[in-house]
Order: sequence, then C-alpha cells, then structure tokens
Amino acid sequence: MSGFSEEMMRERLKKLTNTLHSIQTLSLWIIHHQKKHADVILETWVKEVKEQTHPEKIIALVNLANDVIQNCRKKSPAFMKKFLTALEPAFSHIAELDDQKCNKSVLRIISVWKERCIYRPDEIDNLNQCICKKGADSKIKAEFKLFSKITTNLVGVLRKLEDPASADAKVRQLIASYPEAVANPVHLKNLRTGEQAQELMERIEEASPVVNAYCERLKLELQDRRSAQRLLDDYLNALDESTERNKRLIHSVQKRIGRIDQEKKDIEKHIESLPDLSELFSAGPLPSVGELF
Repeated sequence: MSGFSEEMMRERLKKLTNTLHSIQTLSLWIIHHQKKHADVILETWVKEVKEQTHPEKIIALVNLANDVIQNCRKKSPAFMKKFLTALEPAFSHIAELDDQKCNKSVLRIISVWKERCIYRPDEIDNLNQCICKKGADSKIKAEFKLFSKITTNLVGVLRKLEDPASADAKVRQLIASYPEAVANPVHLKNLRTGEQAQELMERIEEASPVVNAYCERLKLELQDRRSAQRLLDDYLNALDESTERNKRLIHSVQKRIGRIDQEKKDIEKHIESLPDLSELFSAGPLPSVGELF
C-alpha cells in the first residue's frame, strides 16, 4: 500500500471514476490511512465535492464515501462516525446544484444507511434535510411567487370593480332619458313626417356612441368579474396549499423537539448515574507508600 499525502489524495480523487474497481481501490487506500490522516482525508474529500459541478463525478465521490463508510462500520467505527461531519456540508453543496440525478443517488444511499442503521435516525434525518431542504426552499419560493402574483392580480381587478360601469348612475340616467323610439323599432310606424324621422335620427346618432361606450364598459366589467372569480378560486387554493405545508412543517418541528427533549432526558439520566467524585476523594485519606507495597 502506497504512502499518503494530501497531494496524493487530491490526485486520486481527481482520477476517480464511477466504476466498482476505481471506487473500491481508492476506498481501501483511504481506510488504510484513515487512522493517521482522518482529518486531511475528510477535508480533501469535501473540498473536491464542492469544486465539482459534473453530476457523474459527484456521484462517484458520494459512492466512494458510501463504500468507505460501510467498510468502516465494524473495522473503524470512529472514522465512520467522523465521516458524518463531512457529509452534511458536501450534501448541502450537492443540493445547491439542484441536479435531479445527483439528489436521487444521494437519497438512495441515505436510505441504505437508514436500513442498515449506519447512523442514528436523527443523523439520517439531518442528511435527508441537506438534500431535501433546497428542493423544499425552491418549491416554497415558487409557491410564494405564484401567490404574490395571484394576490397582485386579484387586488388590481377588485380595484377596477370598485367603480363598475353597472353602478354609473349618471350614464344610466342619460341613457334612460332618451325616448323609447330610439331603441324600439316598433315606434317607427308612428312617424308621420320627414321632420319627425330626421329628429329621431339625430337622437339615435346622439345616443348611439353613449350606448356603445357603456356596453363596452359593461363587457369589460363582466370580464373583470369573471377574472375576479377565477383569481379568488386560485387564491383560496393557494391558501389551502400553504396551510397544509405549514401543518407539515409544524409536525416536523414538533418531532424534532420531541427527539431533542428525549436526548436531553437521556443525557440528564446519564449524568445522574455518574459517581460523585467529591465523595470518592473525601471518603478517606489516600494510602501511604508503605501500605501500597
């Protein structure tokens, strides 16, 4: 087995490929040197992960970590435990890349660790959170952006409906003031002279643009009311989704609080079980040299 240096570690990681032979060869070399060089190994591995953006290379590095961790489970559990400190920053970087293939591979490996009890349940949850948090954050941001857009559009439509055409009493009164003959062709038979016809024509020409403009305003109002109804439905759906998401978040936080409380109780119980050192030293004088020999 060849010697170890940080430079050699970097070179081997650069040459790593996502093949069984390449991963296992480097894994054995790392395990061989981990007793004396654990910190350098982990720091170099994390640095290499953070420098990478290519999915295949990142997956190879994660598969390498998986092989090292699982092979250290019985032979070097301390290094397996220490590797956990490198996983969280590495997985957080992978999540930032937002590559579906990488995330899927990492989550699959985490699920294997969970099944084989490689790490504690709370540690597994933290690793999952590193990968899922970015996706969750992106989803929340997208939902918030959509919610803001719906709200802005809804407010705009409602403001337009504050002064609707249907409530314009002045125009309605003006239209109502025109003689019925302007709108009802039945009254045409009552015309007797050309002057009456000319007078009616003038009234029609006067009323026509007023009525047409008002009808156009009513048409736009109807469209706004339909838009408001649709936006209200979207708004309520967005509120429902937000409520469900908040419920899930509260449930998740409550579970975490429960685990923390339990760990706190376990630590307190362990502390209480420790012997009182003051009593041990005050129980009596130390034996003399003669009494010892």
